[in-house]
Amino acid sequence: MVGRRMVARLDKAALPLLLLALIGALTLAGCGAAAPAPRYATALPGNRTYTVQPGDTIYHIASRFGVSVSDLMAANGISDANGLRVGQTLVIPGSYHATAPAYAGRSNAFPYHGERAARQFAWPVSDGIVSSGFGVRNGAMHEGIDIAAPAGTPVRAADGGVVIFAGQLHGYGNVVIVGHNADYATVYGHNEVNLVNEGTHVTCGQMIARIGRSGRTTGANLHFEVRHDNVARNPLAYLPEPPAAPGITYAESGT
Repeated sequence: MVGRRMVARLDKAALPLLLLALIGALTLAGCGAAAPAPRYATALPGNRTYTVQPGDTIYHIASRFGVSVSDLMAANGISDANGLRVGQTLVIPGSYHATAPAYAGRSNAFPYHGERAARQFAWPVSDGIVSSGFGVRNGAMHEGIDIAAPAGTPVRAADGGVVIFAGQLHGYGNVVIVGHNADYATVYGHNEVNLVNEGTHVTCGQMIARIGRSGRTTGANLHFEVRHDNVARNPLAYLPEPPAAPGITYAESGT
């Protein structure tokens, strides 16, 4: 019932700045044009090529260059992901150069200095960079955080609960919303693919999606929200600080 009330409220409000407006209002300015590209890559103009090496797979190549598996296969007319040949030349569509970090500065210093919430969640991504924080950005409220990581990276439930929505929302692309006890809900947007359905019971740490670039975003990242009684809260107040989350770093200019 918690999740149903949240969805109903969002649908009823239908305001442009309401982040979860299920009728298509675009609030995800937070993951839109102003969002930086992932830390793993610097965008290159046009396409580039790559020669398949021993041990390569479609998934690893796609992750390396920050593109989706489906885009990589489509660009090369590949129908069978297991059909790669050593020495084969692949076109990498809209690729990123994986050797040049896009962020000049990264930090392990936890950027949140407010009151810690009694309720704590697990990080939904084990290795990534918080590229954009919670708060007003470009005149619009960004009601979550963006965690940049390569396309295909597993997205995991931040706590046990029930999936109350799994589908596409305008701006969010593929999104999963999990309802938790005590009127909490967590939101996972821009997924390459959702791996759970509405009504699925999930456990903390269960893989529920893969990071992607669906919806309005400039690079592969997870848009993550924590909501209590349908009010967006700063997720960093609900997540472990380093070194409890050793794989997470922060963009010095992004939070």
